[in-house]
Amino acid sequence: MATLENPFEKVRPKMVAARLEFIGQLATFSKDEVTREPGEDEWSPLQLAHHLYIADGLALEQMQLVQNEDNPLLANLDEDTPRLTRASEPPASLDAVLAGMAARREELYEYMANLPVDAWERPLRHPNWGQLKFYQLVNVLPAHDRTHAQQLANIKAKYS
Repeated sequence: MATLENPFEKVRPKMVAARLEFIGQLATFSKDEVTREPGEDEWSPLQLAHHLYIADGLALEQMQLVQNEDNPLLANLDEDTPRLTRASEPPASLDAVLAGMAARREELYEYMANLPVDAWERPLRHPNWGQLKFYQLVNVLPAHDRTHAQQLANIKAKYS
């Protein structure tokens, strides 16, 4: 009998690698650079890290919604996450944000690790992307981290 591949074990390495890529880029900034905004309407590296912390919290809420409702229409996190990041209290320190990011990511991992294989096929509707499955929603997270890692690399290039 063939065993089904565990979707969490498939996505976790991608999520870890993308997050490490982001943190690696973040580590290239000096203490002063991490809080400096690179331009008007651009976030500092610290704000980008805080944004990922907020995004992970919202992602967990959306994942739970998909598992608890039939084919839910999700919020547009492309708009909600930046809005909530701007509206939230600025992070106290880089260490505080990194600790929060690690804790939130562990919550996500724990939640996903405990899902049965068939839960990864649950349908959802996204306002921009249309009909999706749960595993497709999860795969947005490493892509989001990589996007912001590249953004950090671009900011660092401006500072050099």
